[in-house]
Amino acid sequence: PGPCVIQLSMADSVAAITGLDPAQAASYLEMAGGDVEMAVQLFFSMAEGEPAAVAAGGGGGGGSTAHAGTPAHAALFGSEAAPPPWIEQGFEFSAAPESRCGLLQGKNGPCGVLAAVNAELLAQKGCPPPSAAATEADLRAALAAILWRCASADAPAGAKEQEVVLARWEGAVGGPIVTESFAADGAASVAANLAPLMPALRQKGGVVLLCYACVLTRGVEAVRADVALDNGSGPLIAGPHALCGTELMTLLMAGRARGNVGAYGQDGAKVTWREPSPFGLLSRDELETGVPLADPLKSPPLPVYVLHGGDHFTVAWVPLPAKERFEARVRALFASARGGGSGGDANSAAAEAVEAATAELQAAPPPPGTQGAVDLALWNGLPPARGLRWLRLRGVGDGVAPAAPAPPSLTPSHWRLSVGEVESVVQAAKEDKASLPAAWREHRYELSLVTKAVAEEDVASAPRPPDAPPPTLLPQGPPPAAGEA
Repeated sequence: PGPCVIQLSMADSVAAITGLDPAQAASYLEMAGGDVEMAVQLFFSMAEGEPAAVAAGGGGGGGSTAHAGTPAHAALFGSEAAPPPWIEQGFEFSAAPESRCGLLQGKNGPCGVLAAVNAELLAQKGCPPPSAAATEADLRAALAAILWRCASADAPAGAKEQEVVLARWEGAVGGPIVTESFAADGAASVAANLAPLMPALRQKGGVVLLCYACVLTRGVEAVRADVALDNGSGPLIAGPHALCGTELMTLLMAGRARGNVGAYGQDGAKVTWREPSPFGLLSRDELETGVPLADPLKSPPLPVYVLHGGDHFTVAWVPLPAKERFEARVRALFASARGGGSGGDANSAAAEAVEAATAELQAAPPPPGTQGAVDLALWNGLPPARGLRWLRLRGVGDGVAPAAPAPPSLTPSHWRLSVGEVESVVQAAKEDKASLPAAWREHRYELSLVTKAVAEEDVASAPRPPDAPPPTLLPQGPPPAAGEA
């Protein structure tokens, strides 16, 4: 038989040039929008000439700042200071005409928070075309909706008012904070109280202020209890590179800092605590673990998704046709005007919502539809691959229909290892890389196969059932004689 050829991703080319491990190389490639040369450039020279010792996507790094030293800070960052990429990040929209509703990211770090806020805003605007302008009022409404979820996640039935806590810098950005609390009866009243704080939120440190407010509004002890439910330990922004953890993403999306975004709990039964969020989440982890994401995350009310590629978060959505977008925007505007039963004339609120939605639709009409395909707008706010991309999907229906629900119980996708299975790909043959540097599909690869000793150690995995497809087994040949390589 001829050589065993394994199809690898472009991440292996990045790994070969930079010396990164495959997971890190894939992360740099993701940030570079799939461009190998750009990923290598990102590794060797980060923004403003900083060394690329930072893991891709959610990483921070590079110096330190004085941290606030509060329980909320400890829940977010532990005993570490908030790194500069977080402290320097505010909420700023793209000025490019084709992507005016996309939030910009300065450096590696707070991508998850920015993606969640951007997705909330896009859902509230009814899935507009990327060229639609986003205003400060839109941003304020999105932030208010997130804070209201944190306040009302466990509210007793019939409760009308919940406490919301806001944070601002007492002096310099990154120093001590001052908090203020108020009783809110819905997202609209939260938005009204946010108005004086918007200049601070839009400038440096704004992302950290939002995170403080979410933790304080949920309650520090409640956040810790949330994290413990899924066997987490915190902090919400963890590791040497200050990665945005799943618990923080779930706090923003659902008002609870739970670490489990899968469809099943620890007992294998489907999760029942998660309520629908205005936007969804799609993650590479589903492919890697074989565990489907929770049904509400894959089937949000509108086709807006945070995309998780491993260490980096971006946002994608299907810009809706005029009629659907108009109806969705009217509903959002009406809900904001009437939020939480705060009073006001319903007819007037409805008329104002229709008028505002009509003006928005005229200002930014959606692109023409495509028969038999769905066009997804993809926004990545982080340099060097910052920009808008379009992805056309064919054979996926209308793009807004709910995804098929996960099965009632978890079916394992990993079975006990068998001798001869491919355990990992070690490296490409050096002579092939030298003679065909870009033709990675033609390279021969050194493989690590499961040995008898490795298979015997895999006792925790369930045996492969008879009806499961058998693994591909490769012959290992006789063991080398003593003294042979």
